[in-house]
Amino acid sequence: MSRQVFLSVQGHLSRFSRSALVAVSLLGTAQFAQASQAGDQLSDCLVKATTATDKTTVLQWTFAALSAHPDLKALSNVTDEQRTALDQKFAQVVQRVIVEQCSAQTKAVIQADGIQAVGESFQALGRSTGEDILKNPDVKKQLQGVIRYVDMGKLVTTFLTPDIWNKLGVIRQ
Repeated sequence: MSRQVFLSVQGHLSRFSRSALVAVSLLGTAQFAQASQAGDQLSDCLVKATTATDKTTVLQWTFAALSAHPDLKALSNVTDEQRTALDQKFAQVVQRVIVEQCSAQTKAVIQADGIQAVGESFQALGRSTGEDILKNPDVKKQLQGVIRYVDMGKLVTTFLTPDIWNKLGVIRQ
């Protein structure tokens, strides 16, 4: 039974670590706001309007932007020229999708919620790109690698109280 619990806890931690990575890397410090109907429609349009190539651009630009942080700079070798090229490429994607492909939805969001809501609508694109990243086997392997170093026994004894064991079908007192 404890093997099943360990595997279950490990699976939840794995999903948690993937979720945490997406939140931190793609959404950064952006605050989550409740989206209006117009915001939801723009978010949907942005996700549908972006191609696989566009999502690669979003991913690369996000990586380059995050790698500028002093705590991450030593782990990356993105040059200033590459940053400039990615800024330009990402700007082209943003402009194309909000001006050409999602123009009506962008206007509706600006009228209903203000200009800042356009940026908030891009969170859906960030989530979509993050989900695509996590499908990559190499990324999955790296994210699951941390589990090798987590003391599962400590997690189980710390968080699996008798109440939780009982809910799992193992009666403990």
